[in-house]
Amino acid sequence: MALTSSRLDTVFVLRCTQKLLDRLNVAPAPETAPPDTVLGDWYANLIRVGRIQVVLAVSERSLLPVVVQARDGRALVQRLSEAMEPMLTAIGVPADDVIAERAAMQRWTVGKTANRRVLGSLNDLAFQLQVGLLEFPDRTLLAHSLWLAKTPLKVIDYRAPDQATLAAFTTRRVLQAASLSS
Repeated sequence: MALTSSRLDTVFVLRCTQKLLDRLNVAPAPETAPPDTVLGDWYANLIRVGRIQVVLAVSERSLLPVVVQARDGRALVQRLSEAMEPMLTAIGVPADDVIAERAAMQRWTVGKTANRRVLGSLNDLAFQLQVGLLEFPDRTLLAHSLWLAKTPLKVIDYRAPDQATLAAFTTRRVLQAASLSS
């Protein structure tokens, strides 16, 4: 199953672990320009717990976790952007920011992981997700994502990803307001 971007002018990179790249049967693209999404690139890993297979993705800038089904690799980015929308809404991101972020995620490419700090946090959250999937098998993927988003992480000064995400969107709004007033 080949996974390709719909456009050449990428907005963000889905940075996959080697395990996920192998599963997707895709070669990573060469490095691109920095993303222009609020949450930046996304790091993703394939998580297997018994018969359950999911993909855990975290945003590079706030480490916001989103858990999606691992089926049909060609639609992985679409499922990620679809799952990100209720996630952002649930943590309190304004609706127009959610819509703008999802629209910005329509242009993408696949790449290798590049930031060890983000990868370390992805691995920490993956361990917690494995425990969560075993202990709470009836929990929805959104509920798992929201649970993980409350985990304080060292990389973001022991803040939780949900709070770091809200701060990122607030900062963007403040900067936009400042540029409009000048």
